[in-house]
Amino acid sequence: MRTASQRIAKYNARMLSSLIDPTLSAVQTLQQANFAAYENVFYPLQVQLRALLNAFNLTPWAILSYEAFNGEMFALSRAYDGTLLAARATILCDKWSDTAHLGAGHRPNLVAICLALYGSVVV
Repeated sequence: MRTASQRIAKYNARMLSSLIDPTLSAVQTLQQANFAAYENVFYPLQVQLRALLNAFNLTPWAILSYEAFNGEMFALSRAYDGTLLAARATILCDKWSDTAHLGAGHRPNLVAICLALYGSVVV
């Protein structure tokens, strides 16, 4: 897994392409700053998630679902806090623990992720 600084450098290198149209070039600096800010916040959470997933002893297909769950939870944590975040996290845990996603047996793990990474208590 690349570090946050490696991801930011790769993104910045991609943005220097001569094929980028003038409109994108005009907002390039802002985009790079936004991506760097996002990556510096999300990367530590992703590292913590992977440490938790190692403890859960999951199958590879489940790890991908947990990564997707973490992405959705990160988006919620940027938009909500407090009891509203807890309510949204509960809904998200319900979604990912249904039969079409991970299954009910994974709900305790999802709740543990919400608490450990985002400090959100799920009901």
